[in-house]
Amino acid sequence: MNGPCDLLERLEREDIHDAVLTVAEAAIYAQVTEQQVRDWKRRGHLRPCDYGPRRRPLFRGIDVVLAKNAAERNLARTQVQNLATREASASA
Repeated sequence: MNGPCDLLERLEREDIHDAVLTVAEAAIYAQVTEQQVRDWKRRGHLRPCDYGPRRRPLFRGIDVVLAKNAAERNLARTQVQNLATREASASA
């Protein structure tokens, strides 16, 4: 894999549900950093479907999409909770 263009070309040929992605490819596809993909895995939002050479995790494309959605929902919920806490503190 040589970069985002190669990945996008490959995904055009494959159904994203069936595509198997490395950490780097998953990051490119989800438009996040590789560390964010690893964090999703560590937090249980993303589980490998298999392991490649040297036990590197591989993820289904649809699982990457679902993990990104879960992370965005968690972020939004945290921001709302922080805002409510600040407002409560300000009115006290």
